[in-house]
Amino acid sequence: LVFNGFVFLFRIISSNRSHIVKLPVSRQLKFMHTSHQFLLLSSPPAKEARFRTAKKLHGSTFAFHGSHIENWHSILRNGLVNASYTKLQLHGAAYGKGIYLSPISSISFGYSGMGKGQHRMPSKVVLLTLSTRPIQSRFLQSRNLNCIALCEVITSKDLQKHGNIWVCPVSDHVCTRFFFVYEDGQVGDANINTQDPKIQKEIMRVIGTQVYTS
Repeated sequence: LVFNGFVFLFRIISSNRSHIVKLPVSRQLKFMHTSHQFLLLSSPPAKEARFRTAKKLHGSTFAFHGSHIENWHSILRNGLVNASYTKLQLHGAAYGKGIYLSPISSISFGYSGMGKGQHRMPSKVVLLTLSTRPIQSRFLQSRNLNCIALCEVITSKDLQKHGNIWVCPVSDHVCTRFFFVYEDGQVGDANINTQDPKIQKEIMRVIGTQVYTS
């Protein structure tokens, strides 16, 4: 139910206040089309340190990650983990073991609406269709709350790119930076590509000189 979704979301935010802040309108990413935007001030300290080291060596970029609302409490507290082939896996691993990301918003929005009982394993054909089909100007959300994250990912040789489906097998190479929530009736723009220079510039404007600390 939508009400239960709001209660669950409130618990997520209230239990993570030390490192999650709601962005004021002036610092929000306008292209995300939601007023519920949160900046994560830190990842778990040890993970953030390892991420910084890898970033100095390989550089980084940004990509989306979508997951059902029930999973975000753990993700925001502990970071994304490589759950492929474990009891924590919620979707298929058509392109191998790792954290699944995408530079295209519509692909990750698709994962955000999948709840329990809907975790059918997508085949490579399905994923290929998602990543190559014409992108609609709007992505219609379901009637429940949907959440999506914008993550920073290390651009090392470990990052596997299958078109617009990216797989990172190294958990320490992915850090969640932004968290977006869509209410019932809201729509997200499906035509967002994190590799677009204009999008990258806007992301960096919002992050600014933010220092990620413990």
